[in-house]
Amino acid sequence: MIRKKNNLKNEKSSYLIKHSYNPVNWNPWNQKVLDLAKKEDKIIILSIGYSTCHWCHVMERESFQNEYIANYMNKHFISIKVDREERPDIDNIYMDALQIMGIQGGWPLNIFLMPNRKPFYGGTYFNPDKWIGILKNIVNVFQNHRGEIIKSSNIFTEDLKKSHDQKYGSKEKHLIQSLINEIKIKFDYDDGGMIREPKFPMPSLWNSLLFYSSQNNDIEIFNQIKNTIDNIINGGIYDQLRGGIARYSTDKRWTIPHFEKMIYDNGQFLELISNLFKITKNEKYKIIINETVEWIFEDMCDKNGGFYSAVDADSDEEEGKYYVWNNEEIKKILGDDYNFAKKAFQIDKNGNWENKIILLFNKKFNRNSKEIKKIKSKLINQRNKRNKPKIDKKIISSWNAILLFGLIDAYQATKNDKILKVIESNAKFIKSHLIKKGKIIRVYDTKIFGFLDDYAFIIRAFIKFYETTLKSEYLEISKNLMEYAIKNFYSKKDSIFYFSGKKNEKLITNKIQIFDDVIPSSNSVMFNNLLILGKIYDDPLYLNIYNGISKKLEKYLNNYEFMSNWIYINQMNESKINEITIYNSSFKEIIREINSWYLPNKIIKFKYIKTDFDKSNKKVKVKKPSFILCRNKVCMRPLTSLKKLKKIIIKK
Repeated sequence: MIRKKNNLKNEKSSYLIKHSYNPVNWNPWNQKVLDLAKKEDKIIILSIGYSTCHWCHVMERESFQNEYIANYMNKHFISIKVDREERPDIDNIYMDALQIMGIQGGWPLNIFLMPNRKPFYGGTYFNPDKWIGILKNIVNVFQNHRGEIIKSSNIFTEDLKKSHDQKYGSKEKHLIQSLINEIKIKFDYDDGGMIREPKFPMPSLWNSLLFYSSQNNDIEIFNQIKNTIDNIINGGIYDQLRGGIARYSTDKRWTIPHFEKMIYDNGQFLELISNLFKITKNEKYKIIINETVEWIFEDMCDKNGGFYSAVDADSDEEEGKYYVWNNEEIKKILGDDYNFAKKAFQIDKNGNWENKIILLFNKKFNRNSKEIKKIKSKLINQRNKRNKPKIDKKIISSWNAILLFGLIDAYQATKNDKILKVIESNAKFIKSHLIKKGKIIRVYDTKIFGFLDDYAFIIRAFIKFYETTLKSEYLEISKNLMEYAIKNFYSKKDSIFYFSGKKNEKLITNKIQIFDDVIPSSNSVMFNNLLILGKIYDDPLYLNIYNGISKKLEKYLNNYEFMSNWIYINQMNESKINEITIYNSSFKEIIREINSWYLPNKIIKFKYIKTDFDKSNKKVKVKKPSFILCRNKVCMRPLTSLKKLKKIIIKK
């Protein structure tokens, strides 16, 4: 039967397009549909998800393709579908509402709104029986006890509108050392990460702790970071054949992944593991960097230079099917190499997940050996014959910038020129296609205005791109975007940035992102940008805003995990930023060498002096570079030796 498409038929999001074939009369979020809900006096079902979400797929198949359920929804409700990756502003508000209701959040997010958009009930995945039961109960309450849900929706909405100071502010000041002691108690010293299931990799947290450990010579924390990374790269959460990490592990040992791959996870993972390689110079980390980079280049790159957003967990409507094996299949593929592979990839003939085999890696083996490469090649060839999981080819501004930043770190750590070509292509793509007339577009080829995270991450990535390539135009773009963000997102009254700016749609409230999660909060990234740009340009406005936010920050410093990026930036400032001015910067090898050091608390400036130019004012080759190191406006004598510069900075 050929089904008529619903009102999502003209959308660009692959998630929304998939639902355009449902018998549910889905609508995109827009003013016309919101006005219709008021006119018809109907409850709004707001269903939020994304294209690589496994349980979104399940609920779509079970409930939204069900004719009986669809007819009931169409008769009694106005149904709206939102792609959370396109509209994080809507998702932030209603996910917060769900948690205010005391319900654990997740996706799909299904929330019920009064015709005025105020929420009163919600949840995540529901099976068909539960879903139709909830729909009928809500219709009954709306028709017969309307006053009760009006009262509930008003209470939840007022709670949503409360300021962060009202909800989370604390008068008690916490010392960093006490927060460090508290987080150490939560470490899983056996398997790495924190004591919990499921386990998210949380690179931002470990990056923050890595800097703390290096500044304070905390060997215990450093060993825990290494332990965490080693268990991740040897576990099932890491794709042992082609690189890249999945979104999270469902168990404490990093064995069983939730198979979807997100570029924001992998960008941050590259940043962390590159920093670890800069410190340890351990080749196993370089191998992981190169594998992950290769996967990104082959699968996640648009021909114009953008990065796709994610890889689905499912293939053939089955979670993880593309990645798992059975013992007889592996035996047949590998032949004489099976016994070696059994040990190297920890193959249990009975399987390690639902009688299936997820490949792990035995740390006693060398990833670079001919035997390992041969086995991987055979398995990859076989896996390539399977139906691949779908790739969501949506190109999101903030996620592109997160991956760009991670790839720049990978290039700095490995000095691999192949990576340089890709980061140059992506930076150019962002500049040309995601920034229009000085404003950021949230998603490529849409008209959705960018949110604070888009500005924050692009500014941060372009600063790093400048320090790596010497292309000053990208630093200027960062400054221009910062000026725009201050004008359109910053609240002088609240000393913080709002998530939505003046050009974004006005919703029932405007959220402020303060707490760091899987991705650092947009405000903590802006905190970083204000500090770095303030130092580079010696700009009092940026530094004053930075100091104002820093004072506000004290109210929230009661948990290292959820403030990790804030603490990271604060520590960088307190440790004194190393402002390195390089004269005669045509010496690219010098820049490459400085960037290969583990030195997050640095700023690189490039200057030419008069002797660098001939009489016709053209730049000429200079034999010897020089460096001036400044900290808090105190500058040392010029140096001509990189070794001396490194010794002074790193104190080794």
